[in-house]
Amino acid sequence: MTSLELLMKLTLTAGVSGFEEKIAQIMIDELGNDTKYHKDRLGSISFEYKGKSSKPKIMIVGHQDEIGFIITRIEKNGLLRFHNLGGWDWRTLLSSPVNIINQNDELISGIIGSIPIHYSRGNQLELKLDDMFIDIGAESEEDVINKFGINPGAPVVPTPHFVHEERNNLIFSKAFDDRVGIAIAIETGRYLADNEHPNTVFCCGSVQEEVGIRGAQTLSRLLEPDLAIVVEGVPADDFPGNDQKAQNRLGKGAHIRLFDPTMIANPRLSKFTVELAKSRKIPHQISVRTSGGTDARVIHLSHIGVPTIVLGIPVRYAHSHNGIMSLDDYQNCFDLVRALVMEIDETKFEELLS
Repeated sequence: MTSLELLMKLTLTAGVSGFEEKIAQIMIDELGNDTKYHKDRLGSISFEYKGKSSKPKIMIVGHQDEIGFIITRIEKNGLLRFHNLGGWDWRTLLSSPVNIINQNDELISGIIGSIPIHYSRGNQLELKLDDMFIDIGAESEEDVINKFGINPGAPVVPTPHFVHEERNNLIFSKAFDDRVGIAIAIETGRYLADNEHPNTVFCCGSVQEEVGIRGAQTLSRLLEPDLAIVVEGVPADDFPGNDQKAQNRLGKGAHIRLFDPTMIANPRLSKFTVELAKSRKIPHQISVRTSGGTDARVIHLSHIGVPTIVLGIPVRYAHSHNGIMSLDDYQNCFDLVRALVMEIDETKFEELLS
């Protein structure tokens, strides 16, 4: 399976926070036949690749979950009220198509709506989530439950589509945050299965990142890594008016994060990562973020401390129904992850800690 095919499979599959089982199954299907894997009790999964040495233990992690919604209640007229799972840009929601996963694991189509502008009173342009509902065309609460098999607690996911624009090698789809991280974990596992490496590597998929960095806590306790590489779909900032400040442009290379409010990257590891990217001629972009956070927040604080670096692929329109990313940036990020894994042996790890 090519990178493009893998990304298509992962992004078109539903897996909102707390309901990531299908994403874990894809990882098992791709890596689990010949590789020992572990699952914690929240659903995070890791695949172990033993190399020449048991040290250092390197954890490569993306998070399985995507942002979505959960049904909170059903109105008497059959409209569905919902709550967000993860942070959304509310401006993108109205008239967006969604799929509700019912009790039989069927996808039920719906549209996010509100009172039509034709019937609204005054200026109601700034809608809140409580003003919105999901319309599946049901006639009553009983209709929703008995005919459509939907109950409160059902997960809701954006209706997916996938387009590869070959002229500039861009991909349009949902859930790049963080199916790109899962894809790189899978591809790294495939590579390690066929190549000798100087350490022990765990290729991982955490859960519930979008609702509070939860799965990474239990996963890091389970594995007790010596070093971690977090791979993310990061918000691109090459929007109009920000040209001089942009640090995450589409098509300009892998994201290397030195700082965000939740983690200051280990300076030696950061320097080594940047120098390695330069020496391998891997296009990259250095980023200092003043907002946001990743699984690194809890991983770098686990056990007695874990040197951690965040790498990523810039995504336009992150945390909305649809995003755009560059397949070239994805390949650059994968190349950098692979280079780090092959270069950090026990001696290099001790140098990074000294």
